[in-house]
Amino acid sequence: MNADVAEAVDALVGDGTLTPEQARPLARVARRELVSVHAELRVLAYAGVLLAMGGVGILVHDNLERIGRPAIAGTLAVAAAACLAWAHRRSPPFTWDEVKSPHLALDYVLLLGALLAAADLAYAEAQFTPLGEAWPWHLLIVAVLYAWLAFRYDSRVLLSLALSTFAAWRGVSAGRLHHAFWADGADLVRANAAACGLLYLVAGAVLHARRRKAHFEPVLTHLGWLLLLGAAASALGEDRGGRWALALIALGVVLAAVGYAQQRRFSLIALAIGAAYVGVSALFVHAVHEDLVVFSWFSITPLALVGLLFLAHRFLREPA
Repeated sequence: MNADVAEAVDALVGDGTLTPEQARPLARVARRELVSVHAELRVLAYAGVLLAMGGVGILVHDNLERIGRPAIAGTLAVAAAACLAWAHRRSPPFTWDEVKSPHLALDYVLLLGALLAAADLAYAEAQFTPLGEAWPWHLLIVAVLYAWLAFRYDSRVLLSLALSTFAAWRGVSAGRLHHAFWADGADLVRANAAACGLLYLVAGAVLHARRRKAHFEPVLTHLGWLLLLGAAASALGEDRGGRWALALIALGVVLAAVGYAQQRRFSLIALAIGAAYVGVSALFVHAVHEDLVVFSWFSITPLALVGLLFLAHRFLREPA
């Protein structure tokens, strides 16, 4: 029970600022008689979407021959259309500003419909091969569909799926170029990841500057930096002179400066600290060849890393 808040509510009722009806829910919250389960319901809804998609996969796998390919494709299409139609009827009109969801299940029914549509497209591609050798383009189609739904219905979950699917399309396309031109596949995938990361950072900055779905900027920024850092980290196994480790440390320093400049964003600073730690650890492993020393490094330094993150969270709080 928060006694101070309860007393303040009673005082507001006493001087007539609040009516008893207005004060009743506030007093219940102060006395811990009213507890929100909104977060728990969102987790359950997300788990329900995952279970539903898992059930669809099992159903298709176990009944492929009995139901038939056209019937399965048609059923998935109808289910996806039903979910999207339900979400469309209950969603507010489109706006470039952030929209408060009018229904707890709206985002998750929309997500289920989008996943079912993508699964139907993937199933049709696998069974009927309409795109043939150009099948990676279906990833781009799905990414565009997710992005359109994300902007139309103001869904950050679908935006993250759109961005990851687009990056997957570029990665698959880079792998196919490797087989076609005998290029270094790892370098191509790494370059595509870095290019996608830069594209997302620019897109996030543009949306924020123009105030068009500006609340999408954190999704774009975080995924963009993850792709950039991941591209550098993926080369550590091939790093002989420590150049990629130094590049990872440099990216971490730049990211920390960006996070500090952008109103002390702890999430970016924490990501920067983690990247710098990985780069320093890679340099340490390359320089030291004693197993016991390396074991000691990875036994002690993670505790120091956790302590550093705790201090960063304490002293670099994001503004409310």
